[in-house]
Amino acid sequence: MEQQDIRNLTVGDVMHEDWPALRPEDTVETAIKLFAREGISGAPVVREGRLVGIVTEGDLIFQDAEIKSPGFLDILGGIIPLGSWEEYREQTLKSAGVTVEEVMTRDVVTVAPDTPLPEASTIMARRRIKLLPVVEGERLLRGMISRMDILTLHVVRPRR
Repeated sequence: MEQQDIRNLTVGDVMHEDWPALRPEDTVETAIKLFAREGISGAPVVREGRLVGIVTEGDLIFQDAEIKSPGFLDILGGIIPLGSWEEYREQTLKSAGVTVEEVMTRDVVTVAPDTPLPEASTIMARRRIKLLPVVEGERLLRGMISRMDILTLHVVRPRR
């Protein structure tokens, strides 16, 4: 197999334009079934074609996770939190979520189709993310790119 030089490729050259998506009102059960059926670890959440979030296995694992409340210190009648109450609140809401909107990550890192592939790789490595939505304009979803898409380019030629 011929090795592929990724330096001249863009995200648009290798992204999946037909990646399955979810709607905010879909259930967590629907998301889990989609992941299992399609063999994927996450999906964009769209409303009217626009990206509003992403749901990954990491978001859904909160359904089964044991959540520890932050401790506190009682000094002279005052309570000092020893952890992030906002993080605790967010984890608790995710663990109780029934709809995709309740468990999805809203602050999604995205790239444009013309983003150089090395730049997308760097973003994924630094942010420790496995899936990267590809958007244009007002968050119009164009596709998805995964770590494996980039890794396989080092071994095989791209689809296009």
